[in-house]
Amino acid sequence: MVELKDIHQLALMDDLPIAIVIITQSDHKIQWLNNHAELWLQRSRQSLLNKSLSELTENPELLALPISRVSATGGPVIAEDIALRRADEANTLCHLTAFPVGNNVALIIREEPAGRVTGRSLQDSDAVEALGRMLAHELKNPLAGIKGAAQLLASEAKSDEAKELIALITTETDRIRRLADRMEAFGSISMESLEAVNIHTVLRQTRLLAQSMNGEIAFNENYDPSLPDVSGNRDALMQVTLNIIKNALEAIVQHKTGNEITLQTAYRAGMSRSETGRKLALPVEIRITDNGPGIPGHIRSQLFHPFVTDKPAGRGLGLTLVSKIIHAHGGIIEVSSKPGKTVFSILLPAYQNRG
Repeated sequence: MVELKDIHQLALMDDLPIAIVIITQSDHKIQWLNNHAELWLQRSRQSLLNKSLSELTENPELLALPISRVSATGGPVIAEDIALRRADEANTLCHLTAFPVGNNVALIIREEPAGRVTGRSLQDSDAVEALGRMLAHELKNPLAGIKGAAQLLASEAKSDEAKELIALITTETDRIRRLADRMEAFGSISMESLEAVNIHTVLRQTRLLAQSMNGEIAFNENYDPSLPDVSGNRDALMQVTLNIIKNALEAIVQHKTGNEITLQTAYRAGMSRSETGRKLALPVEIRITDNGPGIPGHIRSQLFHPFVTDKPAGRGLGLTLVSKIIHAHGGIIEVSSKPGKTVFSILLPAYQNRG
């Protein structure tokens, strides 16, 4: 039980703008949570009082470890990548700081930043810039050969299906060539000529390309037709969505887990990003969801950093490019993941005709 001598300490915790939950050391029961924890968990103190750790997580054994270590050492313990259950969603990955409070253990809960693109270091950007120039140079030579071969095949193609696939190869070769040109200035990607882009057209084209890579995965599309055009670069947004979907396909095939990818758009009110002293509204949301194995915990918090990958032959640059492109659009990219469900959420500004 929370003792009377701790009441003053609890009052101070109640006013803090961070989520704090107090657990008994002996039997790991929930004894108290502050106001911010109630809001974050979307559960009241009364509903959780004397409940077990299973009320907070699907893996109570994992959550019990930092509590037991505090009991053993008498000092604070930090734990990362702990999945906690909230009322509005299945799991949220968190960092925990556990420390003793009387005969109990207090847990400070801090939600992981979910892969936002605003925190990259200058060192990362410098590395990516050099790599972008190198990769662009390496890409351009084989692209010319691929396009030439496709043109030769086109002259001999008989069926409409073959002609359509060859036209797709030519179109994609041209698109990748344009991207390679921009990659030469990769570290400082800028979108100087933004235009009105129908994001649903981009997503449908991306789906066709993805299905040509793997026809066994089911694609679901759930679009909001009332959404405005986004302010962006069509080729760059194609690269972003195709890269995310391609990663999902590769993970599903590699781990033999999952069979479905969902493409969804929605209006997300109240989202904005500070940009040069003003707020840029980001009302258009793209969600790409797969039911594959999930992103491994050891790379999740650094997913958009260069060289971070769990693919045997991966280079760890694809999602770094994705984050930089979205950042250059003035947008935000977030990711949440657990086994059986990974969601990439992209928030973009609507197009405004200033002419």
